[in-house]
Amino acid sequence: MGRITIFSIEECKFCRRAKAALSARDIPYADINIETHPSKRADMISLADRITVPQIFVNDEHIGGSEEVLALLARWDAQIGDGDGDGDDDGTDKSPRERYIRLVESKPDPTDERLAIPELPGGNNDNGGNDDDDDVMKFNDSRISEIFQIGDRDYTALDITKLLIQRMPRDSLTYLGYTYINVFKGSTGVTALQKIFHLESREEAVQLGVKLQCKQYMDHYLCKDRTFGDNDYYFQLQPFRTPKILNAFYVWSDPVGNDAPMHVIHSLGKLWSKLESRHLSEDGMVDHATIRDDELYWKFEIEVCELQAISLDDSDDATKTAFVINAYNLMIKYAFCKMGIPATSSNRSSFFDDVSINVGGRIFSFNDLEHGILRANTRHPYQLMKRFGSRDSRKRLSLEKLDCRVHFALNCGAKSCPPVKKYTAEAIEDQLELAAMAFCEGGNVVIDVDSCQLYLNKILQWYMADFAASKNDLPLKILQYVRGEKKETLNKLIQQGNVSVKFLEYDWSSDGINFATFEKSDLSEKVMFLSKSPRQKYDLVQEKL
Repeated sequence: MGRITIFSIEECKFCRRAKAALSARDIPYADINIETHPSKRADMISLADRITVPQIFVNDEHIGGSEEVLALLARWDAQIGDGDGDGDDDGTDKSPRERYIRLVESKPDPTDERLAIPELPGGNNDNGGNDDDDDVMKFNDSRISEIFQIGDRDYTALDITKLLIQRMPRDSLTYLGYTYINVFKGSTGVTALQKIFHLESREEAVQLGVKLQCKQYMDHYLCKDRTFGDNDYYFQLQPFRTPKILNAFYVWSDPVGNDAPMHVIHSLGKLWSKLESRHLSEDGMVDHATIRDDELYWKFEIEVCELQAISLDDSDDATKTAFVINAYNLMIKYAFCKMGIPATSSNRSSFFDDVSINVGGRIFSFNDLEHGILRANTRHPYQLMKRFGSRDSRKRLSLEKLDCRVHFALNCGAKSCPPVKKYTAEAIEDQLELAAMAFCEGGNVVIDVDSCQLYLNKILQWYMADFAASKNDLPLKILQYVRGEKKETLNKLIQQGNVSVKFLEYDWSSDGINFATFEKSDLSEKVMFLSKSPRQKYDLVQEKL
């Protein structure tokens, strides 16, 4: 029978949007993941003459990408019940699914072998977007071995951390003129621990608190030599101790395997991708509020702390490039959900300079990852100093040479950014080349033949020095990455010597809904584990105690 076939990749927001629109109308589709099945990329390119994803086919007919399939579905929605059926209507469809069954599913199978669905272990890809239950099972196991015993019950590290976040007191307390955020007095903590774990005495609660402190689930807000007790010292739970660091939810103590670092970052990427796929609106937007209420979000919070144990010191440049691109793109999405999305230029500056991740015990902001490592410690275009000074231990991780194609791989969360893909150390050279070509294939490079204008994404203005010596040299550089008719047209304009370059406006909006807004002023106190603020959550729990 006939079908809709989608060539896609795991983390592509445009792929998600198209799939979400189909699923919202109960329309099945066959998904061909060209990362899982690399050989199918060649089939997609030969069929569609495009290298971007998604590429969508209705039986043997190429429809286009996400915008084209959304337009098709909008026409189907408008035509429901009016008897206007694309020229072959013999009745009235009551829903888009009925229209799909009549116009698509009732037809023969696609005849082109390049549209054949590759087999996966345990079954094929024809999931219609409903593979949630099977995939969730893959994420039940944890890489953390620690088991915490209290009374006759065993708790995992996530169990303990989650329980403490939800039930322990957190206040803003003052001492010697300073206000400390998300802290509690030792005596208050003793009372809470006794109630939470149903302990018979305050002495038992003190012993448990000392054990939790030794295991780094909490500590004195400032001094390591202050032992937890029935006292007035101020203590903090680990997730609130360094709010600027995204993956400080838990102190990782387990060893990492020989498969680190690439296996770890790819596993985290897959977990986050699954999390996002469970919280899409009908038009494919990511609902940040419902993500924070998902059990998988809690799991990600603790699993991402494994990056604390990942060392890149002995990695080659290919591994560092692939790892850092993947980490940057993943942690941007995580930060948007956890910290909020910046809406002004000053808050964006703080977001990329201050929000950080712990990799191998070293702290990196997003600007550190991009400019310090990937751009070979080249100065930020709008800053005076290089990210890493000569004595900075992080400088040893800087790439030997700046490759301008990394700009086509990094996604800062804005709609004008390149799409997110998975990068590997083994194929990083080919993947960067494909990323450059895909970036230049769409609306990031626009040629107006009549006015001899070449319109480019603003990234090429901001980082012009990475691409060419001057603005006038940009067309020749871009010529390396365009293909087909666009390449022929641009080459002709270059040969004529009259092409001029202009830059497109940058769209900073994101693909998220129900998100918090990041503000520089509250970075030190905003750590969002659920859709409600920490104070509200604790108040709700206290009512039940």
